Amino acid sequence: MLSAIIKWAIARRWLVILGTIILTIWIFRTIIQMPLDVFPSFAPPQVEIQTEAPGLAPEELESLVTLPIESAINGTPGVTAVRSSSAAGISVVKVIFNWNTDIYQARQLVTERLQQAQSKLPSGVETPQISPTSSPIGTVLQYAFTSENTSLMEVRRIVDWQVTNRLLAVPGVSQVVAYGGDVRQYQVLVDPAKLRAFNVTLEDVEQAASAANINAPGGYLITPDREKLIRGIGRIESIEELQQSVITARNGTPVKISDVADVQIGAAIKRGDGSFNGEKAIIVMINKQPQADTPTVTRAIEQAMSEIQAGLPKDIKVTPTFRQENYIDSSIENVREALIEGSIIVALILIPFLMNWRNLAICLTALPLSLLLGVLLLNWLGQGLNTMTLGGLAVAIGSAVDDAIVDAENVYRNLRENKYSPNPRPVLDVVFDGCQEVRDSVFGATIITIVVFSPVFALAGVEGSIFIPMGLGYMAAVIASSITALTVTPALCAILLPYGRLPETEPWVARFFKRLYYPLLTFSLKRSQIILGLAIASLVAAAVIVPSFGRIFLPEFQEQTLVNTLTLYPGVSLEATNAAGEALQHALKGDSRFPYVQLRSGRAPGDGDAAGVNLAHLDIELSEAGMKDREGTIEKLRQEFAKLPGVAPNIGGFISHRMDEVLSGVRSAIAVKIFGPDLEQLRTIGQQVDNVMKTVDGIVDLQLEPQIPIEQIQIKFNRLAASRYGLTIGKLSEIIETALNGRVVSQVLEKQQTFDLAVWLKPDARQNLDTIRNLLVDTPNGQKIPLAQVAAIENGTGPNTINRENVSRLIVVSANASGRDLRSIVNEIQNKVNQQVHPPAGYYIQYAGQFEAEERATQNILISSAIAFVAITVIMYLSVKSIPSTAMIMINLPLALVGGVFSVALTGGVISIASLVGFVTLFGVATRNGLLLVDNYNTKFAEGIPLKEGIPLKEVLIKGSMERLNAILMTAFTSALGLAPLVIESGPGKEILQPLSIVVLGGLFTSTALTLVVLPALYAKFGKFLLPKRITSIVEDIKVPKAVFER
Repeated sequence: MLSAIIKWAIARRWLVILGTIILTIWIFRTIIQMPLDVFPSFAPPQVEIQTEAPGLAPEELESLVTLPIESAINGTPGVTAVRSSSAAGISVVKVIFNWNTDIYQARQLVTERLQQAQSKLPSGVETPQISPTSSPIGTVLQYAFTSENTSLMEVRRIVDWQVTNRLLAVPGVSQVVAYGGDVRQYQVLVDPAKLRAFNVTLEDVEQAASAANINAPGGYLITPDREKLIRGIGRIESIEELQQSVITARNGTPVKISDVADVQIGAAIKRGDGSFNGEKAIIVMINKQPQADTPTVTRAIEQAMSEIQAGLPKDIKVTPTFRQENYIDSSIENVREALIEGSIIVALILIPFLMNWRNLAICLTALPLSLLLGVLLLNWLGQGLNTMTLGGLAVAIGSAVDDAIVDAENVYRNLRENKYSPNPRPVLDVVFDGCQEVRDSVFGATIITIVVFSPVFALAGVEGSIFIPMGLGYMAAVIASSITALTVTPALCAILLPYGRLPETEPWVARFFKRLYYPLLTFSLKRSQIILGLAIASLVAAAVIVPSFGRIFLPEFQEQTLVNTLTLYPGVSLEATNAAGEALQHALKGDSRFPYVQLRSGRAPGDGDAAGVNLAHLDIELSEAGMKDREGTIEKLRQEFAKLPGVAPNIGGFISHRMDEVLSGVRSAIAVKIFGPDLEQLRTIGQQVDNVMKTVDGIVDLQLEPQIPIEQIQIKFNRLAASRYGLTIGKLSEIIETALNGRVVSQVLEKQQTFDLAVWLKPDARQNLDTIRNLLVDTPNGQKIPLAQVAAIENGTGPNTINRENVSRLIVVSANASGRDLRSIVNEIQNKVNQQVHPPAGYYIQYAGQFEAEERATQNILISSAIAFVAITVIMYLSVKSIPSTAMIMINLPLALVGGVFSVALTGGVISIASLVGFVTLFGVATRNGLLLVDNYNTKFAEGIPLKEGIPLKEVLIKGSMERLNAILMTAFTSALGLAPLVIESGPGKEILQPLSIVVLGGLFTSTALTLVVLPALYAKFGKFLLPKRITSIVEDIKVPKAVFER
């Protein structure tokens, strides 16, 4: 079939070229429409459930809210993990599903299970809400709103009602979260002393405020010919109307709300705040939907923001503080430049080798065409454009032109020989034969490349989601190259090569390399034992070096935006957290390496972090100067963090932190999880682990999760005393909630905007225990008694937060690595913890984080590579049809890895998953070269050249090697040097591709050298066993003199 395709392409060559042009135009149109992002989606489907329960303590939330939801969710099809966090007033449950689960199906399953749990939740708890669909790196933009004269309450109102609603209308936006400012609230602040004076209870005020803001439906006034809607207009439209609302009457005199309370517009309780460069601000975070294209959504948001800004007060300044597209643009641009530079290098390599514009045009046409066809295949496979898919194409630059080089070089050589032959054949027949001669080896090499690269597709989890798209990009380019070699290349050869000048001699570069290679080849044939001994020695040296390598999951991303967390001791106020963040802002202010420093403290409504007021995020942008010495800049940041007493920092990039969270649920590279039932015992074990980890070199940002008892004011109800007055515990609890936490009793409608109407005690009364004790409570018989008669008010302690994972409480000790490879750090931690920490029965320790993914990925690649090696051996045998020849190629392959090992050793001695994928890629390229050489040997043996021409075996080896030298060198140089831009230049987008390219570049030089000398040496040493059986039997029958077959 392949021969028929080649023959058709030559016969219909102009039709093939026309079709290629049309296809290329269509591909360009397709590329414009493909989604663009920084990385493929690297998180499994997950659904987040948030349940607000104002005022409830963490232990109550865990028992009453979190556990019922967890129980309902567990057992849902496809669920792999359930993580939860219960903090003051909020429960967050994260449900992680299998990778192949549809996100919308997952949300539907969770919604159904939540209906079962909702009936078990106590009154006063809000309905559990499923967070909007988003991705781990779904935050596309952040803005800081600051003002000179406009109050922060007014700015927050504008953000909540104008900005948020407008942005949510942008296609692709899933969520808008705002930190900081004052949330506008209508407040009835009750004075307990006036309650006693007017003999009114808090419950009376609450009912009055609620009843003062109601519109009543009056039905319809219907006449024979008309009908009119009847409305009872009772909603308040001003503070004065609320003040004049009546609570009750005493001796015919009305008691108004204003008599017992201050009615005002004030700020709701703050659980989060924001600032920008030391100035109070509202920070707006905008998240996109998972399948949305980041650049498209970003541009639409920016267009909407420009429209919004035109209508804002003049003194409100809107500053973009985070723009994910900047990293995408720089990453894609870097990879695109590497593609272009690599293509130029490939062209520069081919020019001196070919020295023929026609031949060069054929090869250089195949390169962009193969890459474009590869992009089209990626689009058909449902992939978008990102650093990994483009990186796969960049790595395949050399391979994308290999097939065309082999085809064109062989056709060109055959045409030249045919021209000077005494009996020249028709040129199109020569073109066909030239393509046909290398067809099997080229097609076989493509199949082998696909099999060799298959271990990449065995990767699972985060590593699979990152590298599989890269593998698809590489495979698409290789397959596209083969398609091009079967169709376009023969057509171009038939059009361009027969009618040009065909010099009798090869280009000077080809002759130069042959002059260099000939004595080396002769030496390898004469002194094969020395060559094989050196090869074995290099392999042994590489095997000795490998165990000393450090191991990491992925190289550090060169992100310009850092998202750092600072954690203070639980129990501190929001103001104290703000003060710590502002101290850092002022310390970094004026440093040119930090253009801006943004603080997000506590939590915002809708934010899934469930952070307490003792935690803050410090978002920092690095300038170009800061990026030039990124490590030094981060070290400066760590030094400033260290100056703040009682602050535990965690420094990292936006994408890095999100990837860590996907891997372990913790935003750190190393997570030691201690599981067990008792919080105090967990804390004790965690402290022991923390102390052990302090002794490990290379540990930074070490932090024991602050799950500790904090001070509480506990109001313990006396059930016996309450029963004497006919009071229920529920009613008493409601009174406490209204008095101290505030109760929203209604919403005030103001110009299509609604604001909460809350009733609670005045601030000074809420802070005074005696006032709380003397708070009047209504009894069923109309008597009013102080709260102290039915409750004891005292100080106590309780946990600040309770975290759970897979139906067990846990505490986490987290850390990052610096100056040392991750695997050696984790190994030391595990050894020391096993020796020094002995958890009691019912408690156990798990290690999670990047190293876990690295270990899993390494195991998958090694096992899959072993299977692929067997499959390659079978395919190789089917190609060369000789067990000994197959053995020679397969024995040579491990030698190809030697250069990769040495290149890793010279560039830091650390292996990542990217390096392992590089070894897989190297294996495939080396296989192609070995197959080309052996296939040529076997062709000459099959033709009986030693018999017909009386040539000694070694001369046949020399002839076969010299014929394939140019093709092998060109494919090796193009594959290796085409990666040089990825090796030499670093920057965003190249972090993963660089270690991969280093392995391939270093390995190709040694694999090419070893292929060109070791394979001939093997044939020279063991030629008696490598000759095809047919040739060997003929040799024995005719008793050819031994000299003809000297070895």
